[in-house]
Amino acid sequence: MSDSNINKEFGDFGKRMKVIAILTLISFILGIVGAFVWFIGFVALLLSLIIIIFFLLVLGNVKRAGRGLNNKELLNFTPRFLLGTIIRFIGQTLMNIGFLAIEDLWIMVLIGVALIIVGSVLRLLAWRGMETFFLTNSQIFPLDISEKGRSGSKLCKISTIFDLTIILSFVGEILRIIGYFKLSSTKDLIGAPAQTISQPITPQPASAPAPSASSANFCPNCGSSISSGARFCPGCGSSIN
Repeated sequence: MSDSNINKEFGDFGKRMKVIAILTLISFILGIVGAFVWFIGFVALLLSLIIIIFFLLVLGNVKRAGRGLNNKELLNFTPRFLLGTIIRFIGQTLMNIGFLAIEDLWIMVLIGVALIIVGSVLRLLAWRGMETFFLTNSQIFPLDISEKGRSGSKLCKISTIFDLTIILSFVGEILRIIGYFKLSSTKDLIGAPAQTISQPITPQPASAPAPSASSANFCPNCGSSISSGARFCPGCGSSIN
């Protein structure tokens, strides 16, 4: 994949991450209001479905960029994030059913909590890989985009740690939104000149200077080589002036 195509993948990634960041912020606010107004909660649910669609598109961008760069952090991001999200969703569903059930279903709650932890760990590994990618490949991005990509991935990684607590998951959601906005900075790569990975310059050994004609002494009579300062030719015995 050419450098311009890599820029396009990360540019599309950034545009979609900005949409995800805005929708996640709106969904977060509506989710709070929805606790008191039922139809607002329904709108928040619809936004969550749109966010899922955009994330699937983002994962495609990451996967193609990973193939183009042959980068294991990017290639591992999609399966880790996707599997972690699915497992975490199942865990949340089981935990909610266990809490809302009339019968005593505490075992379902425990299974749900365990799945949430497993899913959050997988998402943590995914974002840690993304952070590592921006850190070790900063030379292929402008400095500000590379730094925002690294810090955005780090915030998303930290947010998964708050998800593990379940109770403080709302703090993780706030950090995640900030991280999404930082990651959206890669949208500026669209139309930007492609930057290639810099290669180290190998110093070339200096060539030895060729001996000048003036440094070599020869006998004007027979042409034999004579040492500097000699007064007679060792070949013919002629006097050297």
